[in-house]
Amino acid sequence: MFSNLLLVLAMSVAHAEEPTFTIVGENEPAPFAGVLLSPPAAAEVLTAYDEQQAKCDLEIEFQLDKAGSDCDFHKRLIEIRAETCEEAREAENVQKNLEIDALKATIKKQAPQRKWLWFAGGVVAGGLTYYGVQQAVTQ
Repeated sequence: MFSNLLLVLAMSVAHAEEPTFTIVGENEPAPFAGVLLSPPAAAEVLTAYDEQQAKCDLEIEFQLDKAGSDCDFHKRLIEIRAETCEEAREAENVQKNLEIDALKATIKKQAPQRKWLWFAGGVVAGGLTYYGVQQAVTQ
């Protein structure tokens, strides 16, 4: 029935005729050719557009709210991931700094006390070794 009404409305627009409205009593001839609707059918036709428009507006509002909620959810999820990564990076840096400090302390404990004496001894031993090899080769 609704499709027939749309067809009639489309046909009247296609012919570009002025819409005509009249009330006809029972057993009276219609003053023009067209579609005759009972008052409840006419009310349904007149309110169908508004009802569909309201349903469409509600659906649009629902979908926009849903999309907004999804967007807020994903945004918060990304923020939480970023915060977690930042906290993990900071914890890792603290752990590495502690490890570096411990290794520095270990190196200081193991390093010889008189470094310049060890250096000088290494230079003298290297020089003597070079001299000894040179003398052995030339003789």
